[in-house]
Order: sequence, then C-alpha cells, then structure tokens
Amino acid sequence: MCLLDRAGLPLAALLLALLAVAAPAQAPPTPVTVNVVDENGVAVDGAQVTATAPGLAPQRLRTDFAGTCVFTPRQAAPFALHAEKPGFYAGDAQGLQPGQSAVRLVLAHEQMVREEVNVTASQPGIDPQQISDRMTMNTPEIVNIPYQTSRDIRYLLPFFPGVIQDSTLQVHVAGAETWETLDTLDGFDIRSPVSGSLSLRVSADAVRSIDSESTRYPVEYGRATGGVLAFTTGMGDNKFRFNATNFIPSYRELNGIRFDKFVPRFTFSGPIVRSRAWWYDGVEMNYGNIYIPELPANANTDTLIRGSNLFKVQENLTPANILTAGLLYNNYHSPYDGISALTPQASTVKRNTIAWLPYARDQQSLAGGALLDVGIGYVRIRDGFEPHGNTPYAITPEIAEGSNFQSQTGRSQRLEGNAALYLAPRQWFGRHDLRLGVDVDRVAYNQQQTYNPVSYLREDGTLDRRSVFAAAPPFALHNLETGAYIEDRWQPGNGRQGRAWLLEPGVRFDWDEIVRRMLIAPRLAAVYAPPADRNKTKISAGVGVYYEHTQLEYITQTFAGIRYDTYYLPDGITPAGPAQETEFTATESALRAPRAVNAGLGVERMLPGSIQAGVNLMLRRTTDLFAFANQGGAAALAGDYQLANARRDRYSSEEFDLRRYFAQDYTLYLSYTHSSARTNSALDYLPTPSPLGAQQSGPLAWDTPHRVISWGWLPVPFARLRRRWDLVYLLDWHSGFPYTAIDAAGQVAGAVGAGRFPYHVDFSPGLEWKFHFHGQYWGLRGVMENATDAANPLVVNNNVDSPQFGVFSEPEGRAFTARIRLIGTR
Repeated sequence: MCLLDRAGLPLAALLLALLAVAAPAQAPPTPVTVNVVDENGVAVDGAQVTATAPGLAPQRLRTDFAGTCVFTPRQAAPFALHAEKPGFYAGDAQGLQPGQSAVRLVLAHEQMVREEVNVTASQPGIDPQQISDRMTMNTPEIVNIPYQTSRDIRYLLPFFPGVIQDSTLQVHVAGAETWETLDTLDGFDIRSPVSGSLSLRVSADAVRSIDSESTRYPVEYGRATGGVLAFTTGMGDNKFRFNATNFIPSYRELNGIRFDKFVPRFTFSGPIVRSRAWWYDGVEMNYGNIYIPELPANANTDTLIRGSNLFKVQENLTPANILTAGLLYNNYHSPYDGISALTPQASTVKRNTIAWLPYARDQQSLAGGALLDVGIGYVRIRDGFEPHGNTPYAITPEIAEGSNFQSQTGRSQRLEGNAALYLAPRQWFGRHDLRLGVDVDRVAYNQQQTYNPVSYLREDGTLDRRSVFAAAPPFALHNLETGAYIEDRWQPGNGRQGRAWLLEPGVRFDWDEIVRRMLIAPRLAAVYAPPADRNKTKISAGVGVYYEHTQLEYITQTFAGIRYDTYYLPDGITPAGPAQETEFTATESALRAPRAVNAGLGVERMLPGSIQAGVNLMLRRTTDLFAFANQGGAAALAGDYQLANARRDRYSSEEFDLRRYFAQDYTLYLSYTHSSARTNSALDYLPTPSPLGAQQSGPLAWDTPHRVISWGWLPVPFARLRRRWDLVYLLDWHSGFPYTAIDAAGQVAGAVGAGRFPYHVDFSPGLEWKFHFHGQYWGLRGVMENATDAANPLVVNNNVDSPQFGVFSEPEGRAFTARIRLIGTR
C-alpha cells in the first residue's frame, strides 16, 4: 500500500504534465483600443471610460489627447463600455465580444435644442487627471444661469469664483489686470492686439463651453500671468437645427418702467455632406437703451447697436484629417459712448468699432497614435471715436462740460499661428503623455489722434489748471512674439500606489522683438488621488513661472506728445507760474518682460449627500510690470515720465465652494472667496486726464476682499407642477470697489483707494415654464433681476472740492426679463 502510494505520486505528476502539453494553450485576452470621438469625428480627450464584465470589478480609464485608451479584458467573456465627459451626452457599447481589438464610441455634445428630451447628460465629478484649478461651464450652465439679460456672454464670466467684472464690462481673473488674462476662442487669442482687453464677443448660444483657469495651468498658455478664459463654440451635425432666443424685450425700473434692451439671437446648423462636412452660424443682435437718471431729461440716454456673427464649417478630409474654419464678425455703434452721471451727452464721443477674426485649424492623426494640431488666425480691429462739436472741454468738481477733448482712429491686427504635437503614450517608470508646441504672433497697430485743451474748474467756476497738448503725429507699432514649449504628463509606477500620482512638469520659452530676451518659464504641478478613494478625494499642488506679453498700449502713450500744464491763482485769470511740460517716454531696449510666480494648492472631496466640496488656495507675485515713473522724484507733477519695470502686484485668495448635481441636469452651486489684490503702483499715470501725485501702494481698482456667489436651477417643490416648472436664481454679493479722491486740479487727495463703493448685492430669481406647442418642447422664462432693488451704484463723485463728494449715482435698478427658447423636438 505504501509502496503503491509512493509510486503513484510521480506517475500522477507525469500524467498531468503530459495532459498540459497535449492540451491547446489558452490565448491571453486581446487588448482593446477604445477610440472616443464626438458626433463630427473629432477626438474627445479626457473622457472617462468604464469597462464592465459579469462578476468583475469595473475597469476605469481616461482617453488621451488623441481620444484613445487601451485596456485588457480580465476574462474571455462579453463586456460593455460606458463613456462620459461633462458637456457631452453619455455613450454606451453593450454586448462586446472577446477578441475585438478596437471599439469606437461616439459622445454627442449637449445641445441647446435636444432631438430627444430624455437623453442623459454626463455628470461632472472629481477628475483625478485634472491638475489645474480649471472650472468649466457647459451648455447647461450657459443656458440656465440667469445672468444679466443674457445679452452678453461676458456677463456670465463673473459667476466663476475668482472672476470679477468692472464697470466697463472687462473681467479680472484672480485679481489680475484684464490684459494679463489670455482670452481664447477655439484656441485663438481674441484679446485686443493693443489694449489686451476682451474685445471680441460671440453669441452666448454659439458657445459650448467656457473654461476658467488661474493657477497650475499648463505651459501651452504663454504670455499671460493672470490666467486663462477659453471659449469653445459649436458645430453642426447631421440634423438641420434652428434656434431663436431672447426675442422678447426687457424692461428696467428706474424712475418708472423703461425699455432696457432687445437682444435676439439665432443659430442655424446642419450638414453640407452628411457624415463628412457640416456648417454652423450663430447670430446675435443688440439694441440697448442706456438711461442715466441724474442727467437732464432731454439728454440722458445712449442708444447703442451691436451685433456679432460666427460662421463655421468643418470637413473630415479623411477619418484621420479634420479641417475646421471659422469667421467671427463684430460691429458696435454708440452715439454717446461713455455717458454717465459725470459725463453728459455733449461730452461723450461717437464710437464705431468693427472687428474680424477669420481662422482655420487642421487636426491630423499620425501613425503610431500621435496627433498634430495646427491653426492660423487673423484678428483685425478698427476702432474710432470723435467728439460732438468743438466747444471747449472742461472738468468741474461735479461734471464734464463741452465737447470731448479727444478724437482717435486706431487699426490693430494680429496674425497668429500655433501648432501642437501630441505623442502617443510611452512607458518608462510609468506612463508618459508628451506634448510639444510652438506659437507665433505678428502684431501691428497704427493710430491717428488729436487732443484739444482741457480746463479744470474750481467749484466757483474759476480756472484752476489748463492742459494744452502739442500736435501728435500719426504713428505705427509692431511686434513679433514667438514661443515654444514641452510638457509631460507622467503617471509613475504600475502598482496600486503608483497610480495615485500624476505629475505635470513643463517648460516654456518665449521671445519678442521689443524685449529681445529669451524667457524661460518652468512649471511643475502634481495631483494625488488615494487609490482606495480615487474618485472621491483629490489633492492638487503646483508652482510655476509665468511671463507677460509686451503690452503695447503703454508704448502708445509715448506718442501723445508734450503736455503743457498751467496752474492759475484763485482769480482764475493770473497764471501761478510758467507752463510745466510733461512728456511720456520709453527706451524699449531697457524694458524687461513682466514675470509672475504662481503657486496653488487645491483639495476636492465628495461629501455625504453627493455634495462636491473644494478648497483652493492661491498666491501670485508679479514683478517688473510696466509703469510710468516721474524722473523728477516722487513729489514732481510734471517732467519726464519714463516707462519702466517699476510695478509689483501681489494677489492671494482662499476659495471654498460646494456643488450638488441632481438628475436631469439640475444643479446648485455656492462659493465664498476671500482675496487681496494690491500693488506698489496704484496710480496709473497717463498723458490724458488722470490723477496726479506721488506714486503710492494700495489696492487695485477691482480689489474685492469678500465675495459670495451662488446659482442654480431646480424643479419647483410642488408635485403637480414639477414636470413643467423650474426655479432659477443667481446671487452675487461682494465688497465694493475702492476709489481714490482727487481735488479740482486732478491731484490725489489722501491715500489711494481709501474710499469704497457700498457692498454689491444682486439676487435674481426666476421661473421657467415648459410646454409643448406644435410638436415642439418650449421654455418660457421670466427673471426679476436685482429683485431686492439694491442700489449697486456704478459712479461716485470723488472730487473733494465738490459739495457732492462721496455721493454715489447710477443705481442698477430692478429689471424684468423674459426669454423663450426651444428645448427639444419630438
């Protein structure tokens, strides 16, 4: 028995070995390449892909720059794929069989007009692959947030935390000057080539998404120290679509009920060749009535007319080669531009602006999984204004008088090109996604201007100061800007702990023909997402060097010529001395590029109740900013103002936000931001009328230490009405802006920024009724803007020599707006 057992053991082992050799070897599972594209065949990067199979835990993946990801099934059994990304409807592929090597998933963009009302949109959440503090507003936010009359997409931007809009409608991201923020449309810079302001506008209905980034943003964004605002616009598909919005005028309650504005918008889109070529057209018109209650009844309005049209086409030359072209046109006319409680009609200017942006982009998928993206665009802006008549211009302690002193015609242009090469993922101590890019801008500007004398009057009407300008000849400026960058997204290791980290090192190189110095800007950022809690917790941190573009508007001031200031004795007739000469000059070879060091830390966490919470801390130090400095010393009021790298800005912020998503796209959002925006050069000296005095440190003009914003849309709480009625609202509460006091001669009185406007409060609730009519699904919305009728003044009398010093004017008033839109078709 024992002998038999001992002999049987090696015999059994030998038998099993022979069976293993004889049996056919089981092939390992075939890796599956998943390609995610939109309805027009464009690669969708950053899509979350989930692979599921019976009895196994889901496998979670993310598409790369080329819209692909690869996974290996864990067993030879049928499997399913689910893909989603915010701004798209979710896509699924069911019943996929083992052995398939490639799967194509289509994610259709969310539409303002849905073909089927019950389609499911992707739900945003914590993305462990997102390193910057990027916040995105997609179609649901653009459509549903009841921002002011929905007439201008720029009115939506302040409902990003950290974005402030000033009284001129320009926005400031994270306490920066408006020209420090890079504004892009479909990847092209749409800032004014000279002033750097957000000058081009596009219909809100043409915008698919808006991204805001202020810290840890990647090296592809160059020559911008303040942050990024990126607009992405729509494209047609295989269905002909038409939408009309806002064809009901709005009214405002200011000294009675008054017509406010009429802002109709239309979009048209459809196929040129089905499944190959498409077109899109977004038209916006604006007829607005600006009413100033403080001015005389027969001269207290400005009727402005503006419009925009974005036309786009796309053709898939091959499945791997996609060509897109667009043309954006803007037109603006204001007969009394600049009207306010301090500037009556007679002292304003007639302004006309025309802007064009033709552009094209070619996207080519290369062998081996690489992607090449090349674009070219051309911004051209003509802006001109002239005064009403030629009566002498004077500034009194209360109001301007006479015809405006200035006329100007400027033509600016930017020819811009950019290219990016996205390499296929590489494995070396983990996964690497490399990206290389270059960009080139050619900027040109020419201007003609005339300046008439300016008189500064005392309260008793006597002359205090008179400024006379030498003839300013026409001039032209140009600049060539080049940049290159390389960036790696490195996910180290292959084990459980290694997948928790994502590192993003990068470096950028810039040069322009004015500064003529090679600028090297390294950046490093990282994300840690605990593997056991990967989609519920994320910690992000980063630090980087950012250089600013050469701001040509400062250099244009040096062509204003000499200003002669004469001061007068109290009789207003006798000069107090000879005329003082002032000139603004620049030595371009002595200038350096402004430089910022930006550090940020962010934490995101999913709380009970599906509440997404976030904390973001940011610190930015900007040095070598341009500023004019008087060479005669701090006390000098005249002389040579030399352009120098003398300004230093400091911004810090702590931001806390909560967000809750509900079924059917319903959302609630709440944010509080505490911030400080200060500078060592709070006075902005100009050759035209501007405050005079010794340079001081102080708050920037848009400094808002405290700010709360909230917005959302929900079904009404009554069961019988829930399917047909929605509640919408927005809330914006923030500290008032600072202002500086001056005297009758235009000299600073006291500390810069010592005064502040009252707290700004805007609460705007509304209701939307959804109904069917002629086989279509419609939404009729009414909103009460500024329902509490808070004053929210735009203007203050800052002249200490006026009895009205410190009086605020131009209240916002309460307004009622209505909107009807097409929601879906059956």
